[in-house]
Amino acid sequence: MKQVVLISNGHGEDILGAALAKELGALGYEVRAVPLVGQGQAYRRAGIPTLGPCKELPSGGFALQSAGAVWADIRAGWFSMSRAQYRAVRMAAQRALATLVVGDVYALGVGAVFGGRPLFLMQCRSSLRVGGRPYSVTERLLMRRAARVYPREPEGAAWLKARGVPQACYLGNPMLDALDGGPLELPPPYLLLLPGSREDAYQSLPLMLEACRRLRDTALTPVVAWAGLPLERLRLEGFELEATGSGEGVTHQLCHPDGTVVYLTQRAFRSALLGSRVALSTSGTAAEQAAGYGVPLVGFPTRGPQYTPLFAEVQKRLLGEALTLTAPNPEALARGVLELLASEERRERARAAGKAAMGEPGAAARIALDIHQHLQAIVSEPAQSRSR
Repeated sequence: MKQVVLISNGHGEDILGAALAKELGALGYEVRAVPLVGQGQAYRRAGIPTLGPCKELPSGGFALQSAGAVWADIRAGWFSMSRAQYRAVRMAAQRALATLVVGDVYALGVGAVFGGRPLFLMQCRSSLRVGGRPYSVTERLLMRRAARVYPREPEGAAWLKARGVPQACYLGNPMLDALDGGPLELPPPYLLLLPGSREDAYQSLPLMLEACRRLRDTALTPVVAWAGLPLERLRLEGFELEATGSGEGVTHQLCHPDGTVVYLTQRAFRSALLGSRVALSTSGTAAEQAAGYGVPLVGFPTRGPQYTPLFAEVQKRLLGEALTLTAPNPEALARGVLELLASEERRERARAAGKAAMGEPGAAARIALDIHQHLQAIVSEPAQSRSR
C-alpha cells in the first residue's frame, strides 16, 4: 500500500485532512495522520490511523493569543508532547511516498523539517480577504520546499506566485467537502446552533438557547450541531438535558418549562446544515462551511479561546454579508435572526457572499488527484531514464 503521512494542526484542519485522506484512499493510498493539536477525533471518526500523542491542551491550539496561554500549555506538557509528535512524523515519513500538511506555518515547519519529500501543503487558514499580509516571509520560504501549495482562494495563489512560490495552485476549498454525518429525523427548516468545538461552546450555547426561547414563533426547528465536547461540563439555567438513547443524530433534547425544545445532534452535521435556513454561530470551520452552503450566520464574540472579538471581526471580513455580528446577549441574537428572516433580499446577499468566499464543492477530490498525478510523474521518471 502506498503511504502518505498527513500533518494537521487544529480541529478544522483535522476535518479537512480527513476529507483529503478519504479521497487519497480512493486513489489507492494509505494515509496516516499526525494531529498536532487536539485529539484527532475527525480522523478517528473517518477510520484514519493517527500517530503520536493526541492531547487537548489548555489553549485549544490558540497559545499565541497570550503569554498566559503559552505558559498553561507548557505546564500541561507541550514540549514532551511535541517531541513525541516530531518523532512520529519522522518515523512515518521513512515509509511514506509523500508528506501532506494541512494547516499554517507551524504545521508546515514540522512537515518541512521532520517529514519526507515530496511535500504538499493545503493552507486553509490564511486569506487575502481579511487584510494585511496573509503569508509571512518565513512561511513563503518554507513553501518553496513544497512540490505543491494549495491556497484556499484564487487570490492567494496569484499573490504567492508573484512572491516566489510558483508552485501555488488553486483547486478550491476542501472545507465544503468535509461534511460528515448521517440522516436527521427532524422536520426542516432548522435554526442551526453552532457553538463550536472549543471551550467557547460552554459560554455561547446557553445564550443561544435563550435566543431560541425568543424565536419560538418562527416555526424553525432549533438544532444544535454539537462537536463532541464533554456534555457533563455544560451548565444550563432553565433547560433540562435529556438523553434520547441514540449515539448519533438526535442524542439529547434540551427542554424548557415554557415549551421550548432544542435538539442536540451529533455526527449529523451534513443533514443539519443542508436543512437550515439561518444559523447562530461562535464557530470557525463549521461557520465557514455553513456560509459556503448558503446559510446566513448570526455570530457574537465570546471570552475565548477561539471566538474572541478579534477572531469574529476577521471572520466577518472573510465572509462579508454572510455573517452578521451582534452583541453577546439573547435579545440581540434573536433580533439578528428575525431581521434576516424578514428580508429575502438580505438572505440572498448573505448566500451570495458565503458562496463567493468559500468556492465550489469538490476541491478535496481535485487536490487528491493532483497529488496522485504528481507522485505518478515522480515514479515514472526513473523508468523513463532506464529506457533511454
